[in-house]
Amino acid sequence: MNKDLKSLIIMLKAYQGVTNHIKLSLQDSKLSLNEFAALEALYVKKSLTTQELIDTVLIPNSSMSHVIKTLANKDYLYRKKDQADRRIQYLALTEKGKKLFSKVYDKHYKHMRKLFDILTPEEEKNMQNALRKLGKHAMSVL
Repeated sequence: MNKDLKSLIIMLKAYQGVTNHIKLSLQDSKLSLNEFAALEALYVKKSLTTQELIDTVLIPNSSMSHVIKTLANKDYLYRKKDQADRRIQYLALTEKGKKLFSKVYDKHYKHMRKLFDILTPEEEKNMQNALRKLGKHAMSVL
């Protein structure tokens, strides 16, 4: 059996290519990749604590603080302190944030779907399963 790292190289090149397409799909929105990821998580989950958002989108705490501040300053999200524990901050999208995300996501979805349509549904499902398996294993042996 071949024990080289060809799969790693292929995966990293694919990741780089897909990331470039994500950035391209967001270009007109003036949102960074991290800002878009935060908006998406809040759109889906409705409300998250800062820590839950960090855990969901896998952005370091220092970067997330900047993302939250930027999105709040643009009136895309609002922050609310927990009454019982003032250290906990809840985040949710404003109406302006929801409208922006819906508009940006539609274009993003179409762009990314065109990219993934090179794969058959079976190939896409197999890729998802293989990457999920690899990711879970990688996290379990840390």
